[in-house]
Amino acid sequence: MVDYFIELARTIGVITDPYISPLENVLKTTLNSTFPQVYQNLEEILENNKSPFVDRLPLMNPFHVLIITIGYLLTISIGKGIMSDRNKVSVKWLSIIHNFNLVTLSAYMCFTVSSEAWRRGYSLFANADDRSEEGFQMAKYIWLFYFSKIFEFMDTFIMVLKKNNHQISFLHVYHHFSIFVIWWWVTYVAPTGEAYFSAALNSAVHVVMYGYYLSTVLSVPIRFIKKYITLFQMTQFSLNMIQASYDIFYFKYLYPTSISYPFGPTIILWFYMWTMLGLFADFFKKDRRRERKHVTEKKSQ
Repeated sequence: MVDYFIELARTIGVITDPYISPLENVLKTTLNSTFPQVYQNLEEILENNKSPFVDRLPLMNPFHVLIITIGYLLTISIGKGIMSDRNKVSVKWLSIIHNFNLVTLSAYMCFTVSSEAWRRGYSLFANADDRSEEGFQMAKYIWLFYFSKIFEFMDTFIMVLKKNNHQISFLHVYHHFSIFVIWWWVTYVAPTGEAYFSAALNSAVHVVMYGYYLSTVLSVPIRFIKKYITLFQMTQFSLNMIQASYDIFYFKYLYPTSISYPFGPTIILWFYMWTMLGLFADFFKKDRRRERKHVTEKKSQ
């Protein structure tokens, strides 16, 4: 299945190349002429940190990632403007297909990443980056996890079509585009070793989350799960924080001369989890406040 998605991404890349390449050239030329030293430094960083698997995986070009991210943000802005004077669009079947696909894909990624980690003898934490040919299978699964973040953009587009603008919050948009960029970097630098834990854990969370969304669209919501989804996500962020903290201590101070997992993705994970915990904690408090207000209003009727 993972090979199917790799071929799909390659095919899309070939089809879109005549349209994407001119944009890429404009971005490169603009950046190089405006900030030549920055451009040269970025090229050097990319070359020095590149995983040996990068050239065998599609959608690894950083300019393509930038174009997709800009496209996501522009689609939200333009879409909200277009929908402002139109009736909301019925997206029931689109939502069913979208949520079902992500439940299925998330379950597949959780199982395959976990199985491959078990097969390769990974420990819970402190797994070094495997740059050998045997590590390529895990790299493909991690690539799929990164690629799946594009599918999750549909969450926002459905909200735009339904005119649920209150759901298109800073947290929602920030989380969707930032996680896509971060997982591109993880896949580009080290798509093996410690990358497995976050990918497997996040996929497990998404099985529950998109499963709940699917049940809601099908009008059979599993209501008791709703309030636990955010707690489940925050538990995930806390575990990722523990992982990053352990790895920093293990690879930097306990065994600094051992073959390790790159420090860059680890420290990014550590800082990013702090932002996620803060934003999701704020969302959780506000959501519980709205729920209590709704219950109070219902009782007073």
